[in-house]
Amino acid sequence: MRLATASLAFLLLAAPRLEADSPFAGYSERTGFLLTPPASQGLGLLGYDNPALLNYVESPEVLLAWSDAPATREEVGQWGVFAGLPHLGFGVMREESRGQGLHEYRLSCSGGGRRLGFGLGYGWATGHTSDLGRHRHLALGTLFRPGPWLSAGATLTAPVAGGDLFGPGREAVVEVAVRPPRMRRLTLFADGSAASDEAGGARTWSAGAALTAIPGLTLTGRFFDNRTVSFGVHLGLDRLGMATQSRFDRDRSEAHRTYLVRLGSREPNLVPTLSRRHPRYLSLELRGPLRHRRLAFFDRGPTLTELVGTVRRICRDPGVDGLAVDLSGIEVDPVMAWEVRSLLQQVRDAGKKVVVYLDRADLYTYHLASVANTVVLDPAGMIVLDGVVSGRTYFRGALERLGIGFEEWRLFEYKSALESLTREGMSPADREQEQALVDDQYALVREEVSASRGMTAERFDRLVDEETLFLPAAAVERGLVDRLGRWERAEELLRELEGPHATLAPGDGRTAVRDDTWGPRPRLAVVYALGVCDVEEGMQARRLAEELARVRDDREVRAVVLRVDSPGGDVLASDLVADAVRQCRERKPVIVSQAWVAASGGYWVSMYGDSIVAAPNTITGSIGVIGGWLYDQGLKEELGLSTDHVQAGAHADLGFGMRLFGLELPDRNLTAEERTRVDAAMRTLYDDFVAKVATGRRSTAAAIDSVGRGRVWSGRRALEHGLVDRLGGLDLALRIAATKAGLDPDRSVELVERPRLGLRDFTLSRAGFPELRRPPEETLAYLRFRLDHNGQPLLLLPTDGRTGFLPRP
Repeated sequence: MRLATASLAFLLLAAPRLEADSPFAGYSERTGFLLTPPASQGLGLLGYDNPALLNYVESPEVLLAWSDAPATREEVGQWGVFAGLPHLGFGVMREESRGQGLHEYRLSCSGGGRRLGFGLGYGWATGHTSDLGRHRHLALGTLFRPGPWLSAGATLTAPVAGGDLFGPGREAVVEVAVRPPRMRRLTLFADGSAASDEAGGARTWSAGAALTAIPGLTLTGRFFDNRTVSFGVHLGLDRLGMATQSRFDRDRSEAHRTYLVRLGSREPNLVPTLSRRHPRYLSLELRGPLRHRRLAFFDRGPTLTELVGTVRRICRDPGVDGLAVDLSGIEVDPVMAWEVRSLLQQVRDAGKKVVVYLDRADLYTYHLASVANTVVLDPAGMIVLDGVVSGRTYFRGALERLGIGFEEWRLFEYKSALESLTREGMSPADREQEQALVDDQYALVREEVSASRGMTAERFDRLVDEETLFLPAAAVERGLVDRLGRWERAEELLRELEGPHATLAPGDGRTAVRDDTWGPRPRLAVVYALGVCDVEEGMQARRLAEELARVRDDREVRAVVLRVDSPGGDVLASDLVADAVRQCRERKPVIVSQAWVAASGGYWVSMYGDSIVAAPNTITGSIGVIGGWLYDQGLKEELGLSTDHVQAGAHADLGFGMRLFGLELPDRNLTAEERTRVDAAMRTLYDDFVAKVATGRRSTAAAIDSVGRGRVWSGRRALEHGLVDRLGGLDLALRIAATKAGLDPDRSVELVERPRLGLRDFTLSRAGFPELRRPPEETLAYLRFRLDHNGQPLLLLPTDGRTGFLPRP
């Protein structure tokens, strides 16, 4: 960087002032439409000027520019059309000179980032190119923005002639702009260019200032080396931007004007009342599964982080009056439903309205929808309020018939993860904790639905217990929905609600207002710990620990949010991740966001977070250890198989048995001596678990033991017992992380999500992607997991093999 700057400065100072035809449009002609140098304000000419600026283009942009200068003037650009995409730009400029015209084109691309970027442009001309000496040319650009206070740009342009990449006729440009601290609306700038003899030998410079008087209105003034001045104004009108400037000669007479119109990304709106003259709603389609992550390509399903960002932008946007949400066919677990509901409540708290459309809804989907100002049900839809249930399939009888024995190892009555293999129904302790969970789940839904729909808790109970299923007419009559309608006619419905001029526009990520802040945005990392705790499968603990180490060492990442959705599993896998979290916390804040399940091993990976955030209906806790031993109790003989072996060591045959379909079933159970050793190991492991949680939670072992012993808790009860710090979702966790990192939670930040997914990730079915689950595959996966960890103490929640290691709501 220093070498490039020194070289450009040498060219700037050494180039002589000689007049000659230029092989390309000079810097003054290229940027004559702009109110300021390219590196100072906005996106310049979308790479036509400095191709490195394309790093700041985030959505399609088009610029139209023209000048009213008389065609008799020499080297004056008459009009131009410029288009840009992220990292790619194209433009054409029409020039008139000496009564002749030509079109000069440039195709540009960029690389790097917002802090330091590079760009390359390739240009050519058509028209009277030979008369004007125009050639094909290359432009190299760089842009250095270390922070929001400094922007420095440089370009080097040279013809491509005689087979040389850089022929004779170079031009160098240097630009510098600053925004003083506490005066970010003021930009001071200066620029200079120097051309070699073959490029005309011109040297120019200018200096000036730009002031954003109010959002959407920028005023500029610029002084040029030939003692001419220009004054300009830029108006931002949402997706439309307009700019004009007047250039004055030395005698203060107006020389000419330029005009520029921009279409593309949203800007701060100068006249928000114009966009609010008629109600404007944004649409949000949440059909299908709402997930944590998306595949790299051909996957457009909504994700939770995108939804958080969209809702934040809508809340801040004065040009948006409301949000229309399509929940038809949505697939969410109870916690994600509550999180989406909380986000929609934020929209209402911001003074905007929410309209929700349903076709078919169960209890949790209706819980989500009830937050809306207006709930619309499809004329052929229905609502089923059937309550909350939790249960498992018990395999004891099947194992006995198959000839498979199982011995359960447990320390406490609440650690019931393996009861499905040893019992034919719930134990009293398991029934107690499961009933408490479903009671808390039901109470949360009843409390929030009743408050939103203006009914008593008793009336809600009667609707659930005495009616349950509601067809459209009954749903309207009972006050569950406000009207009937189809999503395809949503705009007509809005006009009925808000008046004949209400509009409905797409409400995806394109609602973002373009951020004109220089330099890299503050970064927060969201790291996903999803699925069963296993070293290579599910959560993929080794890979996850490596990802945590990377974000720990990444100086651009200011804080980390660990999103946990796991019922636990292997002790080694859990501790690998927990230790990586602890090391990361030593360098930067780590906030844990617990999703639907974060219990047992899922709580182990959470315990070292600076703060733990759980939803009221999160299933968490289950601080305890359990184990068991599957062994052959006649299956081998029933299949007509036999085994034989030799051994060295008294216990070498403990895991030996028949192998079938890649699974190994031991021939024998443990002896009394071996079981004693297992009991001692499990006690030691439990004491270690409690001690680590006490350290992470800044508590005592006695206090943790009193709420541990394998007991699961809802997020609301976990808060009362000090196992979590706040009730909320991913949005709250991100806000806490930003605050602890010294950032404004409402400021635009860049989210870095890890681990990334590829084209097809075969761990998805155990990582929170219910739409990819297949019951036979999950049952086999559960059996394989049990046998792979046969005889190992586990940190595992009660599970149902049909649902991918997750309890069934």
